[in-house]
Amino acid sequence: MHASVLKYFVEVARSGSIRKASEEVHVATSALSRQIRKLEDELGTPLFERFSDGLRLTHAGEIVLRHATETLRQFEAMRSDLGEMRGKKTGRVHITCLDSLAVQFLPEFVRKFHRQHPAIDFRIRTASYNNIFRLLTEGDCDIAITFDLGRPHELDLISAVKMPLMAIVAADHPLARQKQVTLQECAQFRLLLQLDNEVMSSMIAWEIGALDRVIRTFVATNNQMLLKPLILSGEGVAFFTCLGLLKELEAGEVKALPIAGLRLNSMQVGIVTPSRRQLTGATQVVVEALSTELQQFSARIEAVHAR
Repeated sequence: MHASVLKYFVEVARSGSIRKASEEVHVATSALSRQIRKLEDELGTPLFERFSDGLRLTHAGEIVLRHATETLRQFEAMRSDLGEMRGKKTGRVHITCLDSLAVQFLPEFVRKFHRQHPAIDFRIRTASYNNIFRLLTEGDCDIAITFDLGRPHELDLISAVKMPLMAIVAADHPLARQKQVTLQECAQFRLLLQLDNEVMSSMIAWEIGALDRVIRTFVATNNQMLLKPLILSGEGVAFFTCLGLLKELEAGEVKALPIAGLRLNSMQVGIVTPSRRQLTGATQVVVEALSTELQQFSARIEAVHAR
């Protein structure tokens, strides 16, 4: 019961909303609100400030959040240890990752992994590049899969693969016949750009800005899934890694073209864990399996480029 109350509290703190938290933990809003009020009564202090746009932690709430996060982490470690006593890996593993990894890589990984370790389950959350590191350092997740461009010192890179930004076009697009392209060549066509993407901004925003007089941005969006059908229909040029497009690359529906002269062409995607946190047995197994699967996924991408 104690663990359940702490889970409820952590989710409300994370979302800043009773309603949003109730959807995540599958508990009625009225019941969840009562649990939070009961916890506040037991501790004798308000844990949240209540505003019209949501809830914010009080100073006391921040102290309780640190305790709750650490307690739940120890609870998961205990579950994992008890499972190993019975001769099987068990527990819950929290992963945070880039949106593109949730398109094909992680669904394939989860299906394969679950067949070998059915007692391990997952909580997977996509986030922006900067938020991924925050979630990992604050203890909201166990493993991150993201770009390795400058991680905080308290995080360890376990394994990584090369994953540069590419120009993505339909197979019948005029640029598809080339081996590589320049941003100037891409700018002759309509562009399909990502908004609110820190990595793309750091890599090509300045270069794109220099071409401001000639570029034609057809669509700019913070939802990359919206851009995929536009790429496939030949509407323009997008800038992505190949992470979320392997299926289309293998089917020959799109081409991924190296961008000549682009900064950070050696960019990597890697698996990151907290350096000072003891990983549960379940998390360690997942990290090892993810490392292997990421290498294999990268090899499949390289095989497409070698055709």
